Amino acid sequence: MRIAGILYAALGLVAGAMFSLIFATMGSFPMKDGQSALPFPLRILFGGLAVVFLPIFYGVMGALMAGLGAALYNVVAKWVGGIEVEVG
Repeated sequence: MRIAGILYAALGLVAGAMFSLIFATMGSFPMKDGQSALPFPLRILFGGLAVVFLPIFYGVMGALMAGLGAALYNVVAKWVGGIEVEVG
């Protein structure tokens, strides 16, 4: 469960970096009336928060979902018999 959380946090860091780039370049695409989609300080704030918030969110949710998946597998494995592995 801990490993899944770390892997998802790394994935969240990549996603946060992409969102940060999207917010940084958002000003170069003006809206219909010539105004920017978001003012510069908000773009920087949202981009910076994405790099901080998304890895934490992805890590916590990834660990919780991995734990839930493992618990569900254990319940179903009792009914079905699970997977048998022979190490030779």
